[in-house]
Amino acid sequence: GDVLRAVTTDASVAMPREWEERISAFRGLGSLFEQVEFAFGREAGLEVSPADRFIATTWWTAYSARAAAEATGGAPFLYLIQECEPLTFPMGTYAALARDSYRFPHRALFSSELLREYFRRHRIGVFADGGDAGDARSLSFQNAITPVPRPSAADLDRSGPRRLLFYARPETHAQRNMFELGVLALAEAVNAGAFAGEWTFTGIGSVEGAGSIALGADATLELLRRDNQSSYAEILRRHDVGLALMLTPHPSLVPIEMASAGMVTVTNTFENKTGAALAAISPNIIAAEPGLDAIVGALAEAAAATGNHDRRASGSAVEWSTDWETSLSDELMLELDRVRAS
Repeated sequence: GDVLRAVTTDASVAMPREWEERISAFRGLGSLFEQVEFAFGREAGLEVSPADRFIATTWWTAYSARAAAEATGGAPFLYLIQECEPLTFPMGTYAALARDSYRFPHRALFSSELLREYFRRHRIGVFADGGDAGDARSLSFQNAITPVPRPSAADLDRSGPRRLLFYARPETHAQRNMFELGVLALAEAVNAGAFAGEWTFTGIGSVEGAGSIALGADATLELLRRDNQSSYAEILRRHDVGLALMLTPHPSLVPIEMASAGMVTVTNTFENKTGAALAAISPNIIAAEPGLDAIVGALAEAAAATGNHDRRASGSAVEWSTDWETSLSDELMLELDRVRAS
């Protein structure tokens, strides 16, 4: 049968001895190494043939995929487009090269229909020749979110302080998550009295380590290191309000995961990523324009809604995939074969 090979393109660093075990521990990847070969592309020459087909998963691997497809005289490569990547960089060389990669001959598989619609509206990539041409050359899917057991209204009626969870990404490469705007909005909301009573404020997602940030009025944001996937769902279940921002057309998985845990979740809009589109995924999601006043107002609305346990429990039934068998169904794979052959 066909052999699937994953090829790294960046220079390899010293891998921990247990790297295979770490990857296999993720949900759905237990048998990965029985089905996929791994090759370190920079360190070893790779043999390819005209029968090979190539998949790019980032803008820089699109350059390698284009070169490989041209060298073998094969079909256009498949571009797994996980984000509009020029938007993840300051305006400069990386942004220009990322945008140029969408001009290469390819077929596209978009991570979310919202992202695909953004490319359609702006006539980017496969949509450069119009909507019909782009539709014929692309599909979209939903990245499976971490499954969280649905809470009941009784589960959400907890004693003790109420808890806010902030998707806090201070790293330079995560600027689209607007860490600074999130902190500013939390501080403004705290000082405006939006969080009456006893509250705790926790930030997760950072790879740089723990710390704390004073928000005023004796409130402190405690930053935790990124944790493993198995404990993530339990962390979500312990919180009441979520804050997760993303200044791109992709909806981001984190606010959807927060909503699925019964959290009233504040995120932001971006062009066709409208409040209505996000509320259709879950009514637990409150989407605001990406500005300070709007985010502060949304946080106040979320804090006021924490006592509506019935709403929160009902909204945990998100309109989104929670498993990869659904996300990448047999039907979608058959459609993808059609797209790649177009």
